[in-house]
Amino acid sequence: MIREQQCQTVMEVFSRYKDLELKDKKKGSSLRFHMYMTRDMKETGVDALELSIRSLHVLKRAGFHTIGDLAYAIADGVSIRNLRNCGTKSAREIMEHLFLYQYYQLPPEKRDDYIYEVALLNCYGKKK
Repeated sequence: MIREQQCQTVMEVFSRYKDLELKDKKKGSSLRFHMYMTRDMKETGVDALELSIRSLHVLKRAGFHTIGDLAYAIADGVSIRNLRNCGTKSAREIMEHLFLYQYYQLPPEKRDDYIYEVALLNCYGKKK
């Protein structure tokens, strides 16, 4: 992941899209998005997500060593929140960092479409 982009939050990414507005988003709700995996992403270590030490240890202790391992587990219905010692804050951090990693791995010309796809999955809408 590019270092200067690591500090961005999901909301900062969405705030760049002036024609999107938040609808019915509840505090603490989970972020939903599709993962588009490349071979490199499947083999990249979870360290690339640049998580806090606590969140990183939660993943490694649960046996997730690559982004592919994590993405496939989530797709199979594994709830990050149910991992040992993973609280709400850590679960949200993991999902947000996974989203940001995915977003910045996409070619710039595909990012807008991806954001709108994620917006539809997360109760965002276009401003009228």
